[in-house]
Amino acid sequence: MDQVQEKIEIPQVTYQGDDKKLKERVSKFKAGTLRIVIFTIVGLFMGYYSNTYVTDPFFPTKLVTAIPYKITEAIYSSILRADTLVTREYWGYTLEWQYFPYSAIANLLAEPFTTMLIGGAIYGSFAYFTGDKRVFTLQRFLKFAGGWCALILLVTGLAFGMNAKAKADNEKFGEVDHFFFYSESGGTAVAGGGSELSDSVRQYFYNGLAPVDLVRDYKGELPLGIYYDDGLRYGLYQINYEMQYVVTEEGRIYHISKEFAQLVEDYALKGLRPGMEVQEVAE
Repeated sequence: MDQVQEKIEIPQVTYQGDDKKLKERVSKFKAGTLRIVIFTIVGLFMGYYSNTYVTDPFFPTKLVTAIPYKITEAIYSSILRADTLVTREYWGYTLEWQYFPYSAIANLLAEPFTTMLIGGAIYGSFAYFTGDKRVFTLQRFLKFAGGWCALILLVTGLAFGMNAKAKADNEKFGEVDHFFFYSESGGTAVAGGGSELSDSVRQYFYNGLAPVDLVRDYKGELPLGIYYDDGLRYGLYQINYEMQYVVTEEGRIYHISKEFAQLVEDYALKGLRPGMEVQEVAE
């Protein structure tokens, strides 16, 4: 065994590199990485507050601030249908959800989460471009950008998925949180909360709620807004209090009880909220 070890010759290799250059690259890599992290964090905050560009009177800062918001707007506006019942006829009555009127969670994923990610990606990329090209190579940048793109696509997909689920759940009615009654003048009345009156209104709605086959009278229909899941999901329906039916956005028709139809009629014609008396309105 000793003879074998004696026959093995280990080559002696002398390091030819420059320690000064190696230390310089390591130093630049650490400084550049820190700069990328800082720029990315700044970008996340810029994305979060990018909607404030509309109130900024100074054009240069307005332009810089608006970039993440406008990119987000382009992504969602190019895909979303703008002619839903909510956006076409009754947008602005009760909703402040810009992209996804049916789901507050989906809209939260769109704004501010998507704008934050876009802001982080843009500012982080800017830090990459201003770094040392010997350390922060194109291959590394492509990996960096690819990670951001994958994350943005994931959040975008989740937003559309949550909105699609909300629309599907609206067709089933589920657990109503509160109602919005619309009058012909556009006013609204809320019947919600955990009071005994609100429970009665919800009970009136569910009593007799069943699919029905009939010919709709479009002229006699009014919108009925319904919030579910503690106000996180919204549905807009058409209701005819004279013929006692409600229609989902997909066109499914359901019979409603006489009591609930009366509540809608009282508000539409007399301005009476559920539980109010005529003399209260006169005052």
